[in-house]
Amino acid sequence: MTSAITRFPQAQESPAVAPPASGSVPEQPASTLGRLVAAIERSPLLRPGTPGRRVWDYFLDNAPWWGTSLVAHMSLILIMGLVLGTVQVARTLSDAPTFETKVEEAPEVPDIGKFEVGEAPLDPTVLDTESLLMNEPPAVEEQINDDSPEFVEAGGGVSAANIMPGGGLGGFDFDASGDGPAVRGLGGVGGGEGTGNTGGSGGAGSGFGGRGSGMRKALAGRFGGTRQTERAVAAALNWIARHQNRDGSWSINAYNRQCKDRTCTGQGSAIADSAATAMGLLPFLAAGQTQKSKGPYKQTVNSGLYWLCQHQNSDGNLSGGVSIMYSHGLATITLCEAYGLTHDERIGQAAQLAVRFIERAQHPRTGGWRYVPGDEGDTSVVGWQVMALKSAEMAGLSVQPETLTGAKNFLKTCSSGNHGGLFGYVPGSGPTPTLTAVGLLCNQYMGVKRDDQLMTEGVDYLMQSPPNMNARNCYYWYYATQVMHNLPGPQWDTWNRQMRKILIESQVKEGCAAGSWNSAAPMRDNYDDVGGRMMITSLSCLILEVYYRYLPLYQLDEKGPDAKGVSLDQ
Repeated sequence: MTSAITRFPQAQESPAVAPPASGSVPEQPASTLGRLVAAIERSPLLRPGTPGRRVWDYFLDNAPWWGTSLVAHMSLILIMGLVLGTVQVARTLSDAPTFETKVEEAPEVPDIGKFEVGEAPLDPTVLDTESLLMNEPPAVEEQINDDSPEFVEAGGGVSAANIMPGGGLGGFDFDASGDGPAVRGLGGVGGGEGTGNTGGSGGAGSGFGGRGSGMRKALAGRFGGTRQTERAVAAALNWIARHQNRDGSWSINAYNRQCKDRTCTGQGSAIADSAATAMGLLPFLAAGQTQKSKGPYKQTVNSGLYWLCQHQNSDGNLSGGVSIMYSHGLATITLCEAYGLTHDERIGQAAQLAVRFIERAQHPRTGGWRYVPGDEGDTSVVGWQVMALKSAEMAGLSVQPETLTGAKNFLKTCSSGNHGGLFGYVPGSGPTPTLTAVGLLCNQYMGVKRDDQLMTEGVDYLMQSPPNMNARNCYYWYYATQVMHNLPGPQWDTWNRQMRKILIESQVKEGCAAGSWNSAAPMRDNYDDVGGRMMITSLSCLILEVYYRYLPLYQLDEKGPDAKGVSLDQ
């Protein structure tokens, strides 16, 4: 009787294989895949000679090739998906207000060694890539101006009677445009009425146009700078660069992490890396050194700007949560200047966001700012916010006019004196030289004329407290020097001579601290405890860069001091 179970057909005979020897391990059963194939082939549809069996055999014969093709195509699709996805993500992220410089090729990072300050002569010079990298004092013919009975401008451009008033912060235009020699600078060549905002053209101009080798040479000599002041600036930039943190930031309380010896004393108590990073960057920007320039500090500036942008909150706050409005105001000034000098859209987005934060933080009734958003205000904090807003206007960013109007109204409530030219800390408090300097500078940028009684009264008050190492206060000197620089004439000449002499003579010239200013010696600064060496060095350097950082708001011509300030309505 035939079995109901069809046996699995035998394959063709193969050569005889000797049976295993007695006691050897028996043959292992087929693999799981083999048993599965055998089970499938027992199906009646796959009997030998049937169409199903022919299809099955064809499948088995070609399966390895199909599998290889499938794997290859899947791999190709996966790779294309990853590449296209990365491109799309990059496009999306590029719209966010973050900062990252496009690097076409790996730049050569210069070795920033210690700068030997030396005792340079006093004649005007140019601060450019070459002088920034000099390690030995240059041998030049000595020229001394300070002991002469009359101040004689030495070098750098010609008298400019037709430069439009309202330069600097008030000009709202960062293109350099004015009379003077066309000098090749870091950004290119200007001619005649040279234009340029990245350190390119010579002659006097407006806005940020005074930064760059050609412009600085003209303006430094013309407005009171000397070779000593420029060399002091170069040494200060060297010190600041050597004390940058590895992540691109700077610190006030721990600035000496990178120190090579014990000469760098005087850490401040403030834990405010955003403010410190702004203080670290501003002197470079004032010298025309940006993340796009070809100077020795390109990477230094790039790292600092990247750190600031990466630590900005979504609401625009740059402070990091510490000393909110102080830190934020300083950081906003920094981003606005960087944008005005480079037109980097990513920095511009971050700067505009920071401006909006200032506008929202203003007290709606008083028009002031203080430590945290919404406070009624004090003159010191208001000063940083006004400077940030005016820097934003100059860089072409949007600022709500009512915000500046509110700030001007707040300052009126803090003023005193016969003509409102003296300023105190808060409404009702007595005037001080420091806060009077802050109030005057803000008013200069908000339209007060040179010959306004408010301005005359305030400047006379400042001249009663000229620079004096025995009353050391770099915060006061920083604001007052800008006020006086905006008023070319005998008072500026007197102030400038004393100011630059103090700073040049007190700059440290030995050890790791070379190029910095000791906040505790030779006399203790008023802000030694809080700001320490980092803050005092930054402000001192900026004071010595005043000759080209911003152009004077009021220009003297042959007809006399009748130039006007810049109106808020412009």
